[in-house]
Amino acid sequence: MGLLQRFKEYLAEDDSGYDPEEEAAEETADEAAEKVKTAKKAAEEAAKETAIGSAEKTEDAPGKKSKRKRDEKPDEELAEESSDEPGETEEKPAKKKRRSLKSWFKKLYAETDDEGWDYDARIRRDVELHQEIISAKRGYSERKACQDCVEQLVDATYQSEDLKREYKLVTAYLVDIQKIEELPPNMAKDVEETARRIEMVESKRSSYLQSENLLPMDQFNRLMRLETEVVDTIRSLNSMEMRDAMLKSDMGHLEGEKEDLKFMRSEFKDSIARTRGVITTVLIIFILSVLSLAGVAIIGKSDVILPALIMAALASLAFALSYAHYVDVKNEIKITDAKIRRAVSLLNTVKAKYIQNASTIDYIYEKYNVHDSKELEYDWELYNKMVQDAMKYSQANTDHRVYCDELVDKLKKAGVSDPLVWPRQTTALIDNREMVEIKHSLNTRRQKLREQLSVCEKISDNAKATLRAMADADKDLESYIKDVLGSYKIGLND
Repeated sequence: MGLLQRFKEYLAEDDSGYDPEEEAAEETADEAAEKVKTAKKAAEEAAKETAIGSAEKTEDAPGKKSKRKRDEKPDEELAEESSDEPGETEEKPAKKKRRSLKSWFKKLYAETDDEGWDYDARIRRDVELHQEIISAKRGYSERKACQDCVEQLVDATYQSEDLKREYKLVTAYLVDIQKIEELPPNMAKDVEETARRIEMVESKRSSYLQSENLLPMDQFNRLMRLETEVVDTIRSLNSMEMRDAMLKSDMGHLEGEKEDLKFMRSEFKDSIARTRGVITTVLIIFILSVLSLAGVAIIGKSDVILPALIMAALASLAFALSYAHYVDVKNEIKITDAKIRRAVSLLNTVKAKYIQNASTIDYIYEKYNVHDSKELEYDWELYNKMVQDAMKYSQANTDHRVYCDELVDKLKKAGVSDPLVWPRQTTALIDNREMVEIKHSLNTRRQKLREQLSVCEKISDNAKATLRAMADADKDLESYIKDVLGSYKIGLND
């Protein structure tokens, strides 16, 4: 049963029978019983302790067992002992006694047979553990300090090797410069002439490279793929664009002519309507005149033959003229309709040609990614320039390679150890001031390398001295240091 569970049981007991005086009496009885049982057990355990030879157990065991015996006593007996005191039974009725918190903890500690409740054992155990921790920390700190020194030594050693290689290279460059400056006049002149040729070819290469961005690469690749068709396409595209303009003009003329004919036809229709009105008017007048003359002849019994003949002649003439005009207008309408049909037919033909021509032009524009023939022609010129410059650049590269090989051979004959760097420094071979600048830069670099080497050597010496002192102080560390340095192929006495 755990400590928390026991404490919960203690709190669950009835609080109604708690009395401080009863608790004090109970504690007094417990102490008396504990003393008696402790004395008995001390005699019994003396023999056992003599055989075992442990003085610590002689002091602790009787107390523990007496406590155990005392705590094994049932709660009823404790209640009876406390109730035997005079005056208690008469004044208060019998109630269930609650054990005090102190006695409960005594019983709990007595029943717990863990070494954790033994204060002396815990002290001894803590001291040993503390000593082990201190020893481990001391060994760890020593090894950590040793590792730090080893890291410093390794870093300084490797950095020193890199600096030495760099120093050797810089020194070799300075020796090469001295050899070049001491060349015989004729050989120095040949070297300078070759360097000038390299400079000239390099400038040409730079100018040729400037044309590589005249066209986007996708347009360049497109023209390269269609290179054999571009010239004919430009020629045909020019003619098609001219034809496109002509067809547009023809469609405009035909459209205007069609509208004019439609207007004339509407005018002719209006003329026919007017002619019909005249004929109707003449007919009405003629009828009214005939009726008037008939009335005069009947009523007045006059001779109306002559007026009737004159009126008939006039009516016939008017009718004949109107009818002739009507027939002429009808014929004009037929002619106009024929002209309109002809204009519409021609307009449809021209539109078909225009649509076909325009679709072909749009296809060519899409194929070459241009907007008109002028743009295609301009791109074609740029493409040709780029191709020519590429060929010239290739030839310049060949010449540059030849001149560089020639310069390297001449410098090798002069005893230069690394002649491959001088084709990229031809300005120094031509201009003595540039050579002086290079020498100054190399001397500055060599001085800085000396300073860095000095710092690395100091760090390395200090780290080795520290490691030797650690190894002399501790033999285990000496073997550890040798093993670690041996993995890096570094010795303490190097």
